[in-house]
Amino acid sequence: MRIVRSLVLMLIVANSAAWATEARRWVADTAEELLRGRGDGVAVTEQGTLVPVAAWADAVAMDEPVVVAGGRMADGSLVVGTGHPARLYRVTGNAARLLAEVPGEQVTAVLVTPAEDVFVASLSPGVLFRLDGDELAEVARLGEGGIWDLAWFADTVVVAAGSPAALYRLGPRGMERWVEIPDAYARSLAPMKDALIVGTSGKGLILSVGPTGQLALLADSPFTEIPDLVAVPDGSVWAVALVGEPVETAKATNDGGEPGVEGGGGESSAVDLDLPKIDGATATSELLRLTPEGALLSVHRFAKQVASAIAWDGSGVLVGTGYQGEVWRFVSDGGTRLTTVDAVQVVSVVDGGAALLTQGPGQVLWRGDGKRESRYRAEGQTFPIPVRFGEYQVLPSGDGVRIRFRSGASEKPDESWLPWTEWLPASRGTVPLPPARSLQWEVELAAGSSVERVEVALRDINLAPQIVDLAVEEPGVVYLASPPPSGPVIDRDHPDFNGIFTVIDPEGGAAKNGAKGKKYYRTGYRTVSWTAKDLNDDALQFRLEVEREDGFLMTVRDELAVDQLGVDTTALPDGRYRFRLTASDGPTNPGDALSATRSSGWFVVDNTPPRTTLTRQGDRWGVVVEDDGSAVTRVEWSRDGARWQELAPEDGILDGQRETFSLPAAQGRHLVVIMAVDRHHNRTTAGAVEE
Repeated sequence: MRIVRSLVLMLIVANSAAWATEARRWVADTAEELLRGRGDGVAVTEQGTLVPVAAWADAVAMDEPVVVAGGRMADGSLVVGTGHPARLYRVTGNAARLLAEVPGEQVTAVLVTPAEDVFVASLSPGVLFRLDGDELAEVARLGEGGIWDLAWFADTVVVAAGSPAALYRLGPRGMERWVEIPDAYARSLAPMKDALIVGTSGKGLILSVGPTGQLALLADSPFTEIPDLVAVPDGSVWAVALVGEPVETAKATNDGGEPGVEGGGGESSAVDLDLPKIDGATATSELLRLTPEGALLSVHRFAKQVASAIAWDGSGVLVGTGYQGEVWRFVSDGGTRLTTVDAVQVVSVVDGGAALLTQGPGQVLWRGDGKRESRYRAEGQTFPIPVRFGEYQVLPSGDGVRIRFRSGASEKPDESWLPWTEWLPASRGTVPLPPARSLQWEVELAAGSSVERVEVALRDINLAPQIVDLAVEEPGVVYLASPPPSGPVIDRDHPDFNGIFTVIDPEGGAAKNGAKGKKYYRTGYRTVSWTAKDLNDDALQFRLEVEREDGFLMTVRDELAVDQLGVDTTALPDGRYRFRLTASDGPTNPGDALSATRSSGWFVVDNTPPRTTLTRQGDRWGVVVEDDGSAVTRVEWSRDGARWQELAPEDGILDGQRETFSLPAAQGRHLVVIMAVDRHHNRTTAGAVEE
């Protein structure tokens, strides 16, 4: 939005601004831009390309409300553990075979070692099991606390436990306490080549443990829990962080089903989180990245979702969330939703995304072959003013991509928006929608296709300028950017009597950049100033007219590029007048200009000086001053050329168009002179001889 407050504004804009008829473009061709949208089976690469990816569609439903943990075997099958009740299954394709009932409330971790030994951990009580064939054998039991995660590090099994927080490892004599962790829970583990990364609950720490047990603090996050983390090949660590300590609760619905989910049965395990302020704002969860140099970066803050699972898919990070089960994918520039699944929460991402484990309902979702069509929906774009839509173009062009559009008046899509258009060829075309303030597009990609750039041409609807304010200064007030030349033409204190019908100074004398300038006075002038704006950011020019009370109009100046003018009103007969200002965006819209007009309040033009009468009344002089156009503002007297002395009116206040005064007479022969000035700085003198 442009506020016009400069003498040279029109010239500057006329030389640099594009014509309003020239289209501009909404372009989406960077990872930063595309990561703001939402995909369903579409990934955003670090180079800013949309590519279809395999989605999770083939579901294996379980009887239990939550599938918590899993590990993948060499033959591609999964060993998964459930909660409420705790059970262990072997999932092959779309079939699940029960392996064992697990003592406790839920399985918390499943680890498949390089030798394909399977270890299983449980919570309440904290027990480590080993799967021998189809038999579950207890390896070790904690005296207190539970087991939260398992990892293979330094050629052995490492156990994350709490509370109290500690790491255990499996040795020749069984499970032995290895490293004390300075927090309430050792919550998550991620092995690297030379270190084991540990996430904690209570203080939200990220720690490093060496092969010999040496402990180092990598980061102290502003959160209280690190429920999952992953180390990636470039040496960085990605982690999901939560606020609050997880508390196991059982919540049943009235119909025995999962909350917010059709069907299902039994009870569900939920996570209750206390949500205090984090960095000044309430946060549910956040994705963090710890660089190899040790900097802890906030990659994404989830406003509502609970992010609790993370995995590396070979070129990006997959994050599973809750409230509504979603999978997000992140690269260094940010991330976007990859897909939404039919579950309350994605609890775990197995083997780089080969499968998802969910809660509400408990199920295993296998990743498909990527042959179905995938969709990506851009974040809606809102423009300051309504726009007309022109051509669109999608690159690279190809038969495997289609596009559609929708528009509306509100910032976010709602029921007031127009429905989606029909699917259109993605190579090039025209957006078939009427002018609107907001626009959104969606592309559909077939397997093997990609989108590197989407652009939409648009042009602002030309709106008329707005005159925000039009003000008339007190009589005689003028403003200059620099002091006037010496001489009687313009004076700082008292106005002079010179003047022709002209203005001060539309090209060089007025102030610039919104300042009125320094205040001076000149008889017969009225300064008018204005503020105008144009929502199209168009250059404006102005026409100033003066209108008499009977409706007769006279043009003062046309094609102005200033925001104030001192107008000589001595060429006008006495009476009531007002200024009329017209603002036009013609310089930017030749042949299609719009304008706005505004009138000032009425003001009086008074070019006639007061009339003064002196009458001898014994030992005093009586003085009467009258003015037909405005109030008398100053009356002074002098005897024989002595210094001027102010006269006070007989009624005590100088505010009327007729005032009476009295002054003492003197003995001898003298000349008495009276000077009277009205509100418009007209002045007159009258004299009388004393005898």
